[in-house]
Amino acid sequence: MDQQFEQELRAKLKEQQDTLTAQLEEITHEKKFNKDKVQVKWQNVGDKDEDNAVEVANFQDSVALERNLEISLEKIETALKKMDEGTYGQCEKCGNPMEDDRLLAYPEATHCIKCSA
Repeated sequence: MDQQFEQELRAKLKEQQDTLTAQLEEITHEKKFNKDKVQVKWQNVGDKDEDNAVEVANFQDSVALERNLEISLEKIETALKKMDEGTYGQCEKCGNPMEDDRLLAYPEATHCIKCSA
C-alpha cells in the first residue's frame, strides 16, 4: 500500500472517529467511554404513565445506539493503531494484503473479501 493511499485512509478514519466521538458525547455527556458500562443519560419526559413508557423506550434505544457507536469507535481505533504499527491492511485470517477497494469502502476492515465471505 502506498503512503498517499494510507494517508487518505487515515484521514477518513480520523474523520469517522471524530464523528462517532461527538455522537457519543451527545448521548452520554461523557468525554471518556467505557463499553462495559452504560453511560447514556436518562431523559425525563414527564410524570404520567405514558411519559414513563416513552422515557424507558428512549433509554433502551439510546443504550443500543451507545453500544453500536462504541463498537464502531473501537474498530476505528484498532485500525489506526495498526497503521501506527505498520500492520494495517493485512487480513487477520489469511495474512494477505486486503484489496484497496475494500479498504476505501470500509477502512476499519479486518478481513479481505475472500475471508469475510
